[in-house]
Amino acid sequence: MSRLTVVGAGYVGLVTAACMARLGHHIIVMDVDADKIESLRKGKVPIYEPGLAELIAEYRERIEFTTDHADAYKSGEFIYLCVDTPSTASGDADLSRIWQAIDNLPPDEGEHIIVTKSTVPVGTGALVKAELDHRGYRHIMYASNPEFLREGTAIADFMHADRVVVGADDPAIAARVAALYKGIDSPVLATDVASAEMIKYASNAFLATKISFINEIANVCEATGADVTIVAKGMGMDRRIGPHFLQAGIGYGGSCFPKDVSALKQLAGNSGYHFQLLNAVIEVNELQKRRVIGKLKRYLGEELRGRRIALLGLA
Repeated sequence: MSRLTVVGAGYVGLVTAACMARLGHHIIVMDVDADKIESLRKGKVPIYEPGLAELIAEYRERIEFTTDHADAYKSGEFIYLCVDTPSTASGDADLSRIWQAIDNLPPDEGEHIIVTKSTVPVGTGALVKAELDHRGYRHIMYASNPEFLREGTAIADFMHADRVVVGADDPAIAARVAALYKGIDSPVLATDVASAEMIKYASNAFLATKISFINEIANVCEATGADVTIVAKGMGMDRRIGPHFLQAGIGYGGSCFPKDVSALKQLAGNSGYHFQLLNAVIEVNELQKRRVIGKLKRYLGEELRGRRIALLGLA
């Protein structure tokens, strides 16, 4: 059993804490939101994810909640960064919460391994390691361990992952992080930090690309009389393509795809590369929303203000 500090009591942090506790580790969850921490201490989970509250309750003796940085960091052999990295106005990832977590690291209190689960641009790990070296924190190592959780199936996604990606420039550090997942029957891909960071962005960008592609196919189907539902089914039966993310609709959204696609586009631009395909993916996604509005106007008239709208499903 290892002692893990999870920084951030949000969606990723709580799922990580609960599942790692299930694997036998002792967890300290740290968050600056005192109200959230107090609610968690009382057994009230502030987010809804099927099975999460029950899992936290089942392994409550292995999970502590605190707002005290010093206490949380001192106790953790592994410090998991599970903080938000929202988009800035330019589309870049806002890493301010990552740097706040780094600023609170203990100067010299035993060996620790920082494990970043937050989605961060390629190169973030190198910057963090450079900052640790600058501060003389030789006792703190670094690894990247991106999450691939879906809302609604996060527990299963963690416990039965398609893969566990561990990025570390020292193979010994990668092996120590990978060992935390003993008990999960999932392949482990050990790689360098930069590649691990890119795997997360590339995965989400590819899924967003599939969504924009099938929406473009849907638009052509509408113009030619083909049925996109049947077309998508036929495409998905090809094992090289697969059936997932081929449901035509209003476009991709949620908390991850828009910000991650924008961040990858910005990363490419900042690196001197024009990511033409990703620009098209974003443009198609924006146009799809306008197409839906256009359809409403064709059926209901140009003036939509004051109309009563029924929403079937609130996913």
